[in-house]
Amino acid sequence: MPVLIPPPLATLITELRAGNEQPPSQRSPDAPVWLFPGYLPGTHFSGSRLSTNLNKTAGIFTRPARGAALCALAADLPAPVLADLLGVSVAAATRWSTLAGRDHLDYLAARIDNPPE
Repeated sequence: MPVLIPPPLATLITELRAGNEQPPSQRSPDAPVWLFPGYLPGTHFSGSRLSTNLNKTAGIFTRPARGAALCALAADLPAPVLADLLGVSVAAATRWSTLAGRDHLDYLAARIDNPPE
């Protein structure tokens, strides 16, 4: 699926992907090419492994950034929409919305004015 990213980041990702390419003799023709390949051929790094590597090698702590990103999303989106988008429970999305200081009044008003068919 195509993703729009800023040109400086696109350059870095292109370089990273080119450096991770496996020769065709080492992978099957239908195997996906991963941006962060795992230790086993045809697999990718897990999110926790990537987070650990970023923490240990670059000093980048992903947990606070994840919380900040979730809080920013919760400030912009109603909890039910956030829950569907992220695949979390509505209760979890509501907690993030509460943490972000968002109320549901505008969402409820929009649903009343335009009920689903």
